[in-house]
Amino acid sequence: MSERNVWLVVASERIKGKTEGWHWDDFFMRRHEWSPAEFSWGGYEWIRSPLSLKFIREMKRGDIVVAYQAGEGILGLCALSSGGYEEVPGSGDVNTFDLAYEPALRLDKPVLLSQLKNDPQISPLFRQLQGSVFKATEFWEGLKRKIVSVNPHLAEAINLFERKIEKLRQVPSEEKDVWRKMAEERATTYLWRGRTYKRKGEQSAWLRKLYDFRCQICGAQFVTPDGRMVIEVHYLRLLKIIGPVGDHPGNMLVLCPNHHLQIELSEEVRVDWEGKTIRFDGTKRRLRIHPTHAQLAISWIRERKP
Repeated sequence: MSERNVWLVVASERIKGKTEGWHWDDFFMRRHEWSPAEFSWGGYEWIRSPLSLKFIREMKRGDIVVAYQAGEGILGLCALSSGGYEEVPGSGDVNTFDLAYEPALRLDKPVLLSQLKNDPQISPLFRQLQGSVFKATEFWEGLKRKIVSVNPHLAEAINLFERKIEKLRQVPSEEKDVWRKMAEERATTYLWRGRTYKRKGEQSAWLRKLYDFRCQICGAQFVTPDGRMVIEVHYLRLLKIIGPVGDHPGNMLVLCPNHHLQIELSEEVRVDWEGKTIRFDGTKRRLRIHPTHAQLAISWIRERKP
């Protein structure tokens, strides 16, 4: 197994009273509310430093992330669920990575920059924080020591975090593909036969509204504090395989994050549009299907048959 690296990932300082910037607490406090695909970090808006881009290319699933908040210090620890990848497939710009929602540990007391700079074992890492991603592998033991000195009651929790990291690293690479696939379903573009196509967002938006932003399996509806609806659209047949013809409501399901991930991890998924059932993980479940959606899906399938 390849070496496990440690990365210091810096989130921009959020100015009081303004929404600009991203705070690590957005991840630590709300990560279980969101789909795993929403844990992507980076992209053209965030990653501009050539050094950060270089480091993202080295990232691997199961690496440790030290969550540093500009203006506050180290707030917690988490892990990578993927290596670095292209925000826009086929662009050649490896500038994005995914965070695993477990394991994750938020510190009760942040480790302040002043405390970090005064420690000769780790101060070289913090002399210049110009960028977003920094390699901290050689400083990991010193960082743990400093974190525990500020949060002594978390010593065992950090040991448990490291044990969970090793389990994450041992998970077969197929699970990594699931996270990538879910991220691709949310992207505005997709690659098919060497060309980049723009996804028809109005199709999935119409379907979400048709189901009142509720999961077709469990009926759950999740509303975030800022009023956003947390609901996903799953493509039964991937657009990168069948192309633009699949960007159609007849190829889509509206799912909550939990059922979306369950279905992605299932080896076989079958939908009976007339019987209003779905089979995955070897079991059959009832599926909420609007008559208009059923009609579109049945017509779409018939058109695809030879």
